[in-house]
Amino acid sequence: MELLQSIKTDLYGQYAQAADLEYVVQDYVKFVRHEMKGRSYNAYSAEMTLWLEEVESLYDIPTLQLLRKLTLIELMKMSVEVTLQPGLDKHLPTSAIDAVRHWFQDLCRRIREAGDHEFDNNDLFHKDLAIAALNMWPGNFICHYEPRPLPRRSIFSCGIRQIISAAQVLISLGNRSQNMYEVHVEDRRLTPHFLQDGWRDFYLEISERIESEPGVGGIFGKAWFWDASMKEHSPRMSYLRDLPEAGGALFFPARGVLGSDHIALDNPRRRRLYEAGQYTPTESIMIWTREKLLDWARLERMKSE
Repeated sequence: MELLQSIKTDLYGQYAQAADLEYVVQDYVKFVRHEMKGRSYNAYSAEMTLWLEEVESLYDIPTLQLLRKLTLIELMKMSVEVTLQPGLDKHLPTSAIDAVRHWFQDLCRRIREAGDHEFDNNDLFHKDLAIAALNMWPGNFICHYEPRPLPRRSIFSCGIRQIISAAQVLISLGNRSQNMYEVHVEDRRLTPHFLQDGWRDFYLEISERIESEPGVGGIFGKAWFWDASMKEHSPRMSYLRDLPEAGGALFFPARGVLGSDHIALDNPRRRRLYEAGQYTPTESIMIWTREKLLDWARLERMKSE
Protein backbone atom coordinates (compact mmCIF):
# COMPACT_ATOMS: atom_id res chain seq x y z
CA MET A 1 0.00 0.00 0.00
CA GLU A 2 2.82 2.40 0.85
CA LEU A 3 4.51 1.65 -2.47
CA LEU A 4 1.33 2.44 -4.39
CA GLN A 5 0.87 5.73 -2.55
CA SER A 6 4.51 6.60 -3.16
CA ILE A 7 4.16 6.01 -6.92
CA LYS A 8 0.97 8.08 -7.03
CA THR A 9 2.73 10.92 -5.20
CA ASP A 10 5.64 10.73 -7.66
CA LEU A 11 3.28 10.96 -10.64
CA TYR A 12 1.53 13.95 -9.12
CA GLY A 13 4.91 15.58 -8.65
CA GLN A 14 6.08 14.86 -12.20
CA TYR A 15 2.91 15.79 -14.08
CA ALA A 16 1.08 19.04 -13.40
CA GLN A 17 -2.08 17.71 -15.08
CA ALA A 18 -2.32 14.67 -12.77
CA ALA A 19 -4.56 16.45 -10.24
CA ASP A 20 -6.92 17.57 -13.02
CA LEU A 21 -7.40 13.92 -13.98
CA GLU A 22 -8.58 12.79 -10.55
CA TYR A 23 -12.30 12.90 -11.35
CA VAL A 24 -11.71 11.06 -14.65
CA VAL A 25 -9.71 8.40 -12.79
CA GLN A 26 -12.58 7.87 -10.35
CA ASP A 27 -15.05 7.40 -13.22
CA TYR A 28 -12.64 4.97 -14.90
CA VAL A 29 -12.32 2.98 -11.66
CA LYS A 30 -16.10 2.75 -11.29
CA PHE A 31 -16.49 1.40 -14.80
CA VAL A 32 -13.82 -1.27 -14.30
CA ARG A 33 -14.97 -2.37 -10.85
CA HIS A 34 -18.68 -2.44 -11.58
CA GLU A 35 -19.37 -2.58 -15.34
CA MET A 36 -16.49 -4.96 -16.11
CA LYS A 37 -16.96 -7.30 -13.19
CA GLY A 38 -18.18 -10.64 -14.56
CA ARG A 39 -17.44 -9.64 -18.17
CA SER A 40 -14.52 -10.84 -20.25
CA TYR A 41 -11.55 -8.53 -19.71
CA ASN A 42 -11.71 -7.16 -23.27
CA ALA A 43 -15.51 -7.00 -23.71
CA TYR A 44 -16.35 -3.46 -22.70
CA SER A 45 -19.97 -2.43 -22.26
CA ALA A 46 -21.50 0.00 -24.74
CA GLU A 47 -21.63 2.72 -22.09
CA MET A 48 -17.99 2.25 -21.14
CA THR A 49 -16.93 2.22 -24.80
CA LEU A 50 -18.69 5.53 -25.45
CA TRP A 51 -17.16 7.04 -22.31
CA LEU A 52 -13.65 5.93 -23.34
CA GLU A 53 -14.12 7.34 -26.83
CA GLU A 54 -15.13 10.68 -25.34
CA VAL A 55 -12.15 10.72 -22.98
CA GLU A 56 -9.73 9.84 -25.78
CA SER A 57 -11.07 12.74 -27.84
CA LEU A 58 -10.31 15.18 -25.01
CA TYR A 59 -6.67 14.38 -24.22
CA ASP A 60 -3.42 13.84 -26.06
CA ILE A 61 -1.59 10.50 -25.97
CA PRO A 62 0.82 11.32 -23.08
CA THR A 63 -2.09 12.47 -20.91
CA LEU A 64 -4.07 9.34 -21.71
CA GLN A 65 -1.07 7.20 -20.75
CA LEU A 66 -0.83 9.09 -17.44
CA LEU A 67 -4.58 8.56 -16.90
CA ARG A 68 -4.16 4.82 -17.37
CA LYS A 69 -1.27 4.68 -14.90
CA LEU A 70 -3.24 6.57 -12.25
CA THR A 71 -6.25 4.31 -12.81
CA LEU A 72 -4.13 1.17 -12.39
CA ILE A 73 -2.71 2.51 -9.12
CA GLU A 74 -6.15 3.34 -7.74
CA LEU A 75 -7.51 -0.09 -8.68
CA MET A 76 -4.54 -1.87 -7.09
CA LYS A 77 -4.97 0.13 -3.87
CA MET A 78 -8.59 -0.99 -3.63
CA SER A 79 -7.69 -4.61 -4.39
CA VAL A 80 -5.00 -4.62 -1.70
CA GLU A 81 -7.47 -3.23 0.84
CA VAL A 82 -10.13 -5.82 0.01
CA THR A 83 -8.10 -8.95 -0.76
CA LEU A 84 -4.52 -8.83 0.49
CA GLN A 85 -4.94 -7.54 4.02
CA PRO A 86 -4.20 -10.11 6.77
CA GLY A 87 -7.29 -12.14 7.62
CA LEU A 88 -9.13 -11.49 4.36
CA ASP A 89 -7.42 -14.12 2.21
CA LYS A 90 -7.60 -17.23 4.37
CA HIS A 91 -9.67 -19.25 1.91
CA LEU A 92 -7.23 -18.66 -0.95
CA PRO A 93 -4.13 -20.78 -1.49
CA THR A 94 -0.79 -19.10 -0.91
CA SER A 95 0.07 -19.45 -4.61
CA ALA A 96 -2.90 -17.25 -5.60
CA ILE A 97 -1.99 -14.47 -3.16
CA ASP A 98 1.69 -14.64 -4.11
CA ALA A 99 0.80 -14.33 -7.79
CA VAL A 100 -1.18 -11.14 -7.10
CA ARG A 101 1.62 -9.63 -5.04
CA HIS A 102 4.23 -10.45 -7.69
CA TRP A 103 2.08 -9.03 -10.49
CA PHE A 104 1.31 -5.85 -8.56
CA GLN A 105 5.01 -5.38 -7.75
CA ASP A 106 5.95 -5.83 -11.41
CA LEU A 107 3.18 -3.49 -12.54
CA CYS A 108 4.44 -0.85 -10.10
CA ARG A 109 7.93 -1.27 -11.54
CA ARG A 110 6.61 -0.82 -15.06
CA ILE A 111 4.65 2.29 -14.10
CA ARG A 112 7.85 3.79 -12.70
CA GLU A 113 10.43 2.52 -15.17
CA ALA A 114 8.90 1.33 -18.45
CA GLY A 115 8.24 3.47 -21.48
CA ASP A 116 4.81 5.07 -21.80
CA HIS A 117 4.05 2.81 -24.78
CA GLU A 118 3.36 0.05 -22.22
CA PHE A 119 0.22 1.96 -21.34
CA ASP A 120 -1.31 2.28 -24.77
CA ASN A 121 -4.89 1.11 -25.13
CA ASN A 122 -4.14 -2.47 -26.24
CA ASP A 123 -4.76 -6.06 -25.14
CA LEU A 124 -1.87 -6.11 -22.65
CA PHE A 125 -3.16 -2.98 -20.94
CA HIS A 126 -6.67 -4.46 -20.82
CA LYS A 127 -5.23 -7.47 -18.97
CA ASP A 128 -3.37 -5.21 -16.53
CA LEU A 129 -6.55 -3.22 -15.94
CA ALA A 130 -8.58 -6.36 -15.18
CA ILE A 131 -5.86 -7.76 -12.91
CA ALA A 132 -5.45 -4.49 -11.04
CA ALA A 133 -9.17 -4.70 -10.18
CA LEU A 134 -8.91 -8.47 -9.58
CA ASN A 135 -11.64 -9.01 -12.13
CA MET A 136 -8.96 -11.29 -13.55
CA TRP A 137 -6.49 -13.19 -11.39
CA PRO A 138 -2.84 -13.46 -12.39
CA GLY A 139 -1.10 -16.81 -12.47
CA ASN A 140 2.52 -17.45 -11.61
CA PHE A 141 3.01 -19.23 -14.93
CA ILE A 142 1.63 -19.03 -18.48
CA CYS A 143 -2.02 -18.02 -17.95
CA HIS A 144 -4.26 -15.65 -16.08
CA TYR A 145 -7.85 -16.60 -15.28
CA GLU A 146 -11.14 -14.83 -14.73
CA PRO A 147 -14.48 -15.99 -13.29
CA ARG A 148 -16.84 -16.56 -16.21
CA PRO A 149 -19.85 -18.76 -17.06
CA LEU A 150 -19.24 -21.51 -19.57
CA PRO A 151 -20.40 -20.23 -23.00
CA ARG A 152 -23.12 -22.77 -23.79
CA ARG A 153 -23.88 -21.33 -27.21
CA SER A 154 -20.28 -21.80 -28.29
CA ILE A 155 -20.06 -25.48 -27.43
CA PHE A 156 -23.50 -26.29 -28.83
CA SER A 157 -22.69 -24.61 -32.15
CA CYS A 158 -19.73 -26.88 -32.86
CA GLY A 159 -21.60 -29.45 -34.95
CA ILE A 160 -24.02 -32.32 -34.51
CA ARG A 161 -21.32 -34.85 -33.61
CA GLN A 162 -20.31 -32.79 -30.57
CA ILE A 163 -23.76 -32.01 -29.20
CA ILE A 164 -24.02 -35.17 -27.08
CA SER A 165 -20.60 -34.57 -25.50
CA ALA A 166 -21.50 -30.92 -24.86
CA ALA A 167 -24.77 -31.93 -23.20
CA GLN A 168 -22.99 -34.46 -21.00
CA VAL A 169 -20.51 -31.82 -19.86
CA LEU A 170 -23.29 -29.40 -18.93
CA ILE A 171 -25.23 -32.08 -17.09
CA SER A 172 -22.15 -33.07 -15.09
CA LEU A 173 -21.45 -29.44 -14.20
CA GLY A 174 -24.99 -28.49 -13.25
CA ASN A 175 -25.22 -24.98 -11.81
CA ARG A 176 -21.44 -24.82 -11.55
CA SER A 177 -21.27 -24.19 -15.31
CA GLN A 178 -22.13 -20.60 -14.36
CA ASN A 179 -19.11 -20.35 -12.11
CA MET A 180 -15.90 -21.37 -13.88
CA TYR A 181 -12.53 -19.85 -14.71
CA GLU A 182 -11.69 -18.83 -18.25
CA VAL A 183 -7.95 -18.99 -18.89
CA HIS A 184 -6.02 -16.48 -21.01
CA VAL A 185 -2.43 -16.81 -22.16
CA GLU A 186 -0.14 -14.05 -20.88
CA ASP A 187 1.79 -12.96 -23.98
CA ARG A 188 4.59 -11.45 -21.88
CA ARG A 189 5.47 -14.88 -20.44
CA LEU A 190 5.86 -17.14 -23.45
CA THR A 191 9.28 -18.73 -22.79
CA PRO A 192 9.90 -20.95 -20.90
CA HIS A 193 6.37 -20.91 -19.49
CA PHE A 194 4.81 -21.94 -22.80
CA LEU A 195 6.72 -25.22 -22.77
CA GLN A 196 5.19 -28.40 -21.37
CA ASP A 197 6.48 -27.98 -17.81
CA GLY A 198 5.16 -24.42 -17.71
CA TRP A 199 1.66 -25.51 -18.67
CA ARG A 200 1.78 -28.37 -16.17
CA ASP A 201 2.78 -25.93 -13.42
CA PHE A 202 -0.07 -23.62 -14.32
CA TYR A 203 -2.66 -26.40 -14.27
CA LEU A 204 -1.37 -27.56 -10.89
CA GLU A 205 -1.52 -24.00 -9.60
CA ILE A 206 -5.10 -23.37 -10.71
CA SER A 207 -6.15 -26.75 -9.35
CA GLU A 208 -5.14 -25.48 -5.89
CA ARG A 209 -7.38 -22.47 -6.36
CA ILE A 210 -10.32 -24.56 -7.53
CA GLU A 211 -9.89 -27.05 -4.70
CA SER A 212 -10.29 -24.15 -2.25
CA GLU A 213 -13.54 -23.04 -3.94
CA PRO A 214 -16.15 -25.83 -3.96
CA GLY A 215 -18.57 -23.84 -6.10
CA VAL A 216 -16.21 -23.50 -9.07
CA GLY A 217 -16.95 -26.00 -11.83
CA GLY A 218 -13.54 -26.07 -13.53
CA ILE A 219 -11.71 -24.19 -16.25
CA PHE A 220 -12.21 -23.48 -19.93
CA GLY A 221 -10.54 -21.48 -22.67
CA LYS A 222 -10.35 -20.94 -26.40
CA ALA A 223 -7.15 -21.10 -28.43
CA TRP A 224 -5.79 -21.98 -31.87
CA PHE A 225 -3.11 -24.29 -30.45
CA TRP A 226 -5.75 -26.63 -29.01
CA ASP A 227 -7.01 -27.47 -32.49
CA ALA A 228 -6.68 -31.18 -33.29
CA SER A 229 -4.88 -30.46 -36.58
CA MET A 230 -1.88 -29.13 -34.68
CA LYS A 231 -0.75 -32.69 -34.00
CA GLU A 232 -0.23 -33.10 -37.72
CA HIS A 233 0.99 -29.63 -38.66
CA SER A 234 3.07 -28.82 -35.55
CA PRO A 235 3.74 -32.12 -33.72
CA ARG A 236 6.23 -30.49 -31.34
CA MET A 237 3.33 -28.46 -29.94
CA SER A 238 1.05 -31.47 -29.48
CA TYR A 239 1.68 -31.42 -25.71
CA LEU A 240 -0.53 -28.33 -25.49
CA ARG A 241 -3.57 -30.50 -26.14
CA ASP A 242 -2.22 -33.88 -25.06
CA LEU A 243 -1.49 -32.73 -21.49
CA PRO A 244 -5.02 -31.65 -20.49
CA GLU A 245 -6.65 -34.27 -22.73
CA ALA A 246 -4.82 -37.04 -20.85
CA GLY A 247 -6.31 -35.59 -17.66
CA GLY A 248 -9.86 -35.74 -18.95
CA ALA A 249 -10.26 -32.33 -20.58
CA LEU A 250 -12.64 -32.17 -23.56
CA PHE A 251 -12.22 -30.13 -26.73
CA PHE A 252 -14.82 -28.64 -29.04
CA PRO A 253 -14.09 -26.90 -32.34
CA ALA A 254 -15.03 -23.24 -32.29
CA ARG A 255 -16.96 -21.63 -35.13
CA GLY A 256 -15.37 -19.12 -37.45
CA VAL A 257 -12.18 -18.98 -39.49
CA LEU A 258 -9.13 -17.04 -38.33
CA GLY A 259 -7.56 -14.55 -40.74
CA SER A 260 -4.31 -14.56 -42.66
CA ASP A 261 -2.72 -12.22 -40.09
CA HIS A 262 -3.27 -14.59 -37.17
CA ILE A 263 -0.36 -15.41 -34.86
CA ALA A 264 -0.60 -19.11 -35.78
CA LEU A 265 0.77 -18.16 -39.20
CA ASP A 266 3.89 -16.49 -37.79
CA ASN A 267 5.41 -19.95 -38.03
CA PRO A 268 6.97 -20.40 -41.54
CA ARG A 269 5.84 -24.01 -41.93
CA ARG A 270 2.23 -23.27 -41.02
CA ARG A 271 2.32 -20.21 -43.28
CA ARG A 272 3.43 -22.38 -46.24
CA LEU A 273 0.71 -24.93 -45.48
CA TYR A 274 -1.86 -22.15 -45.22
CA GLU A 275 -0.83 -20.67 -48.58
CA ALA A 276 -1.02 -24.14 -50.13
CA GLY A 277 -4.55 -24.58 -48.80
CA GLN A 278 -3.51 -27.40 -46.46
CA TYR A 279 -3.98 -25.63 -43.11
CA THR A 280 -6.44 -23.10 -41.74
CA PRO A 281 -5.97 -21.64 -38.24
CA THR A 282 -8.97 -22.74 -36.19
CA GLU A 283 -9.72 -22.27 -32.52
CA SER A 284 -10.93 -24.98 -30.18
CA ILE A 285 -12.64 -24.67 -26.82
CA MET A 286 -11.10 -26.63 -23.97
CA ILE A 287 -13.25 -27.61 -20.97
CA TRP A 288 -11.67 -29.27 -17.95
CA THR A 289 -14.26 -30.00 -15.29
CA ARG A 290 -13.49 -29.68 -11.62
CA GLU A 291 -13.46 -33.38 -10.80
CA LYS A 292 -11.27 -34.33 -13.76
CA LEU A 293 -8.80 -31.51 -13.12
CA LEU A 294 -8.47 -32.27 -9.40
CA ASP A 295 -8.05 -36.00 -10.07
CA TRP A 296 -5.28 -35.23 -12.58
CA ALA A 297 -3.57 -32.85 -10.14
CA ARG A 298 -3.56 -35.44 -7.34
CA LEU A 299 -1.93 -38.01 -9.61
CA GLU A 300 0.66 -35.49 -10.79
CA ARG A 301 1.59 -34.59 -7.24
CA MET A 302 1.88 -38.25 -6.31
CA LYS A 303 4.35 -38.72 -9.18
CA SER A 304 6.48 -35.92 -7.77
CA GLU A 305 6.65 -37.35 -4.25
